[in-house]
Amino acid sequence: MCSNCHPFYTGKQRILDTGGRVARFEARYGKRNK
Repeated sequence: MCSNCHPFYTGKQRILDTGGRVARFEARYGKRNK
């Protein structure tokens, strides 16, 4: 089993990726709207 192909690893990595993007987006635009 390779860590690159393992669904749990790729899924976890994807969640961390999107989480970072959302955090950056909210930091830039979220406070301005509220």
